[in-house]
Amino acid sequence: MRACIVGGGLAGAMLAWRLASPAWRLELVPGRKSTVDATAASGGAVRAFDPDPELCRLATASTAELLGSRTLLRWADFRRSDTFYLPQRTEAVDEAVAGIEAALPGSVRLTDGADLIRRGWADLHAGCVAVHEHQAGYVSPAGLRDALLADTGRRMSVVDGEVTAVTLRGSDSVVCSIEGEDREYDLVVVAAGSWTPALLRSWHLPADGYRVQSIQYGLYLTGRWRPPTFIDEVISLFGRPAPGGSLLLGRPTGQWGVDPDRPPTTPSLHAGAARLVSARFPRLRIGPAWKVVGSADCYGETPTLALRRVVESGHRLFTFTGGAGGAAKTALAATRHAAERILSGAWPDGQPTPQEAEKVNHE
Repeated sequence: MRACIVGGGLAGAMLAWRLASPAWRLELVPGRKSTVDATAASGGAVRAFDPDPELCRLATASTAELLGSRTLLRWADFRRSDTFYLPQRTEAVDEAVAGIEAALPGSVRLTDGADLIRRGWADLHAGCVAVHEHQAGYVSPAGLRDALLADTGRRMSVVDGEVTAVTLRGSDSVVCSIEGEDREYDLVVVAAGSWTPALLRSWHLPADGYRVQSIQYGLYLTGRWRPPTFIDEVISLFGRPAPGGSLLLGRPTGQWGVDPDRPPTTPSLHAGAARLVSARFPRLRIGPAWKVVGSADCYGETPTLALRRVVESGHRLFTFTGGAGGAAKTALAATRHAAERILSGAWPDGQPTPQEAEKVNHE
């Protein structure tokens, strides 16, 4: 099986790590390096809970695999941090917490406003409920990517250059032009993150259903007291302690259609985040941001990192992107699921597998 993965971020590197075997001729085309790609810029938060049921299942499975592997914990430089999630709506929280508890016993509980106030919160609404995870934390996505590629290096080839054209040939093969050289594959997966829609358009292929959003956060100097890791949907704010006595703090930007090569940084967004966090945590003494990070991520029509067919035909050309931001928390389970589908021939979007197609042809 001749396969190519286009893109060298966390998703592409982890999928290559899953697929690499002597039975495959696997090649990775990472493209040009960028300091603003989502893997390099990510804050790396990992947890099991998410209000979206599918994301919660993926995040729970990913957390379980991470915590169960000393190797992955070391590669990812995992740092445990109690994490509190204040959802905007609480209808499905009990069910989600039960699923997390089943997979990770003793790792999660629901807590109320009184407990949060004791921990430093203020200005909470009546009936406030938060999900408190004891085994959550954060990782280095860039460090994990590099370790995965190093481990996979003996079982695949890294091809320098960029894919300048993609041609669908014959009944199912895909030809990638890399720096003027045509290379033919049975399977191509485009895992280029926020560059995915621009690449597809440059290859004259459909790019509908993908949107690129600005992702921003700041690192702030603080006094001795800092809040734990938190995601507060009520006021649209997230933060976590960072090395050196800093606080990583950000808000959803709502800025779509940005250029991934020139992601914006918005001073008013960060000033607003500082005001909100000061009101939410009166004990916090926050200074100016000493660093502001701007990046971008690619979102699909459904908020999961998953294989998506590029064209409606038998060609095995897929994208592997389209998460909901913060893909570090779901990458392990999402790549395992994608690899299982590829290895079993269970292609997405209701298309027949090669085995099924061959059976139909014989009949």
